[in-house]
Amino acid sequence: MKRTIRPNTHPGEILREEVLGARGLSIDEACKLLDIPRPTLSNILEGKSSIAPIAIKIAQVFGGNPELWTRMQTNYDLREADTAKRK
Repeated sequence: MKRTIRPNTHPGEILREEVLGARGLSIDEACKLLDIPRPTLSNILEGKSSIAPIAIKIAQVFGGNPELWTRMQTNYDLREADTAKRK
């Protein structure tokens, strides 16, 4: 699945499209694999919550490293703060 690059993409969107979508996983299936409640994952995928608290689980279940996810979240948060400051 090809996603459109936006100026500030929440890491939850990347998780939804590049990880779950690439594997054909539903939210419910991903919740079972990650052992987290559905509302927790839904909020992350919708960009309403930070991905950082589940970064280790994501790395354990899907590979990669948690630092990548926390770095993406930090960068997202900084850009959002900068945008809010400029308004």
